[in-house]
Amino acid sequence: MVALVADLLFVDRITRIGQKVGEEVTTYATIKEFREYVNREHPDMAVVDLSLLIGNDLSWFDEIPHVSGFGPHVDRQTFQMAKSAGIHPLWANSVLTQRLGPWIAAIRAKSSV
Repeated sequence: MVALVADLLFVDRITRIGQKVGEEVTTYATIKEFREYVNREHPDMAVVDLSLLIGNDLSWFDEIPHVSGFGPHVDRQTFQMAKSAGIHPLWANSVLTQRLGPWIAAIRAKSSV
């Protein structure tokens, strides 16, 4: 799994959650680095900090089969932008740690069937 996240608190949380469900997480702090990785490695799963997407072209996100996003729950415009780009599910920052692990596990369970 790859993550686009700059905040070190969330980098740590996402990495730890990945470890708990047996997922190796590669993180990038800029959309440029993240997109280069996606183009090169073609990951099947990603999680993105929605605040890093503002003002960027998101049309290429459909190259990643499973993309979730998180951000401040009050930023409805950014959530709508992400949803329109096919980023789903979307979580408030406050529930990321509760929702990410089960989401990863569910995706992996489906792909192992």
